[in-house]
This record gives sequence, C-alpha cells and structure tokens, in this order.
Amino acid sequence: MKKLFIISFLLILGCQKKKFFDGPNFFQDDFESYSTLEELLLPNDQLWSFTQLTRNANSISVDTSKAHSGSKSLKFNAIRSDDDGASKTSIAKQNMAFWEGETVRLKASYFIEDTKSLEWLFLMDLEEQTAVGAGPGMRLALVNNKLRVEHKYYVDDIVQTEGDELDFPRNQWVELIWEVKLSQKKKGTVKLWQDGQLIIDSKNNKTLPTDILYSQQGTKGMYSSCEIGITANSKENDLTIWIDDIKFEKVD
Repeated sequence: MKKLFIISFLLILGCQKKKFFDGPNFFQDDFESYSTLEELLLPNDQLWSFTQLTRNANSISVDTSKAHSGSKSLKFNAIRSDDDGASKTSIAKQNMAFWEGETVRLKASYFIEDTKSLEWLFLMDLEEQTAVGAGPGMRLALVNNKLRVEHKYYVDDIVQTEGDELDFPRNQWVELIWEVKLSQKKKGTVKLWQDGQLIIDSKNNKTLPTDILYSQQGTKGMYSSCEIGITANSKENDLTIWIDDIKFEKVD
C-alpha cells in the first residue's frame, strides 16, 4: 500500500510539474524583421527573453554586413575573459519546455571572424532556468578549434572520434545542428552535425542532471532555456561572431 501511494504521488507531482512549467517547444528567428536589438526583447517572452553582456565593451546588434540567408544577422562582440570571470555576449530564449524522453534540436549558423586561438569558447547552451539563475545543462565548446559537448554537471565531455575530428572553419558560415534525447539516466543520445556532416553520435548518455527537488540548482526533468552567442569567451582573444537562422524545436 505504501509503495502504491508513493507511485501515485510521483505521478500526480509529474503531471502538476508539466502543467506548471508548460511552455513552447518551437521557436525560430532569421532576424530579418528587426533593425535594433530592443525589437527582439519584447515583454512576456514573445520573442527572446534576455541578453548577457558581462563587460561594458561587449555588444549585440542587428547587422547587415553578413547574413547566412536574407540580408541580416545578429553580430556579437566580446572582449576576452579574465580572472574576474567569463566575458559573455549572448541572447537566450527561456520558458520553453523540453521534457525527459523527448529529443530537442538546436540549429544555428555561425560565422567566426579571424583565425586567432579561442580555447574553451562556448557557443550554445541548453539548460534549465531557476529563480536564481540557470541550472546545470549542456553546451557546445570549441577546444583546439574542434567542437565538443560539455556538461555543466559532473559527466565527461562528449568529443569527436579521435583521428576523425573536423576543425571548425573560420571566416565563413558554418551550420550547426545539435540533437539531444533527454534522459536523467544513461539512456540519452547526443548528435552534432557541422555543415551537414555528423561529427558526434553518442549513445547511452545522461543528458539531464538528476532531480534534486529544487533545493539547489538542479532540474525538473526538463530543459527550458536555449542560449546562443558568445556564451563564454576564451581567455585568449577578443572575438566577433555573427549568428543567423536559428531554430529550437522538439523533434520527437
């Protein structure tokens, strides 16, 4: 009887949780309809939710000098990070809802200017939001000019197969497609395409941190925030990038 009560309680809690934290599972933007950054930041998450600009010199702007499609993109400038903390220039879409067992796909095209070294540059984050900030999640990192998937919780990075790694092209548009099947157990999958080529295909992954009942930063068994841009710059060099044609969606 006690076991039946516990199972019933967890089922009710799960249903209430999904209802309380409901949100869209699709969003796309090609930035063609805007002239200023402020136009992207409407009330109540109608479009984008917020920006992170952790240095006075950092900036985000709608730009017409480069575009993957159409005539506009978002331009991100960030000075290098230092011992005072990460230099960030990013924009996020929050209050979405991607639940355990679902597969979420994040797609965007990036143009990274110059060929300077950028060790541990972070380009895209998938995470949960909490009242005090973003909870643990996953993000795309550029290390030795090669993409990898880094966890913000204690799980090893997912890297490209040794000997078959692809460099990230510079001074040209690069389309990234990142798919994650969400699982708090080792039943998740992670796939990453770079310009149509599958460079990471990893199975049996823990892709959601374990539920810790909100007493700390943790997870509700979901991710609700997608962030793009220079989500954390390297400590080596200042950086300018452009991003275009983003899409965040549940695919199954």
